[in-house]
Amino acid sequence: MINIKHIFLGGKMYSQVIVSYDIENNKLRKKLYDELKDIGLKPIQKSVFWGYLLVSEKRVVRTLLKKYCNDNDRGFIVDAVLDKNKENYVGYSEDDFMHPESFEII
Repeated sequence: MINIKHIFLGGKMYSQVIVSYDIENNKLRKKLYDELKDIGLKPIQKSVFWGYLLVSEKRVVRTLLKKYCNDNDRGFIVDAVLDKNKENYVGYSEDDFMHPESFEII
């Protein structure tokens, strides 16, 4: 497996990211979950997503976190290189964090 943090497809640079959040309100949490999936992120736990995003999409995720997180809620987006850290996987396979060969435009 290739160890990469960024990939270039179609002249655009995508970064590996992890998004995590802790939102008390079920309705708001579900809306954020759905929007993150729509962006193309993969849920790897109930409130944790992984995937590749453009810089502009990372800004959208930050905006969504601000939109759905109330005063007592939390969330973050960080750059990640999960394929580099496969020795630290527990319960995941390499296939869970493979980099894409292409992206779909929706």
